[in-house]
Amino acid sequence: MLTKGLDRFIEEDTAVLHTGLVSAPFVTVDDIGARHARGAGYTTHIGGEHFTAFHTGPSKSRLNFLSVLRGNYQDYVLNDAAFSCLEDRKADPGLLAKLHTCEPKLLSSKISFLEHLAQSGIDVFDTGLIRIASEAGICGSIRHHGLLGSTVIVSDDAGQFRVANHALCWIHAERLLHKLMPSTPRQARQVDAIRDLVWCFYKALKAFKQKPSPSQVEAFRHRFDRIFAIHTGY
Repeated sequence: MLTKGLDRFIEEDTAVLHTGLVSAPFVTVDDIGARHARGAGYTTHIGGEHFTAFHTGPSKSRLNFLSVLRGNYQDYVLNDAAFSCLEDRKADPGLLAKLHTCEPKLLSSKISFLEHLAQSGIDVFDTGLIRIASEAGICGSIRHHGLLGSTVIVSDDAGQFRVANHALCWIHAERLLHKLMPSTPRQARQVDAIRDLVWCFYKALKAFKQKPSPSQVEAFRHRFDRIFAIHTGY
């Protein structure tokens, strides 16, 4: 059961991830060390309210994470999303100039993608350059196939997860307040007061999720704006 007749399970796993990424307003992501193929590996978790997917491989890099998000597709696409990725990564302007195309360009496999890079005058033996170009090509593929879209990726702020629309989870966002080092009793009280407001709001949201009431939505929006627009002077 563990080694044979897995095609149906693999197809189902791919379909679950694809459906989740095109429909979920947000996904939570994380990774952890795991044994794989008798060696050290990493398991990446991607989940939403209605789905969960786990993928294990040899790396937990941004390139690996983007490959997981791409699902079962193997193509690379040079389009607006790919060039935005290169700009966000502050790639060499020379690389951008060599890859830029007026019309989106779809390369069906890694081999054809590398061939295109070589034909464009890019050194395919420069691993750093190829990694950034590959990340861009996969970002383009993700957009080309309609994955993610406006979906928000919620993480612990690890570098590999800071792609597309990204946000911190409550724990890691509030942790930034926890790291502050007040130098006066007044500043300490200000930090404690804001942290209390944040966690009271979080508890109220949890209660609302158990018994949602449409009439409360606007009140929650106003409460959020009030809390996170406070200027304490510290």
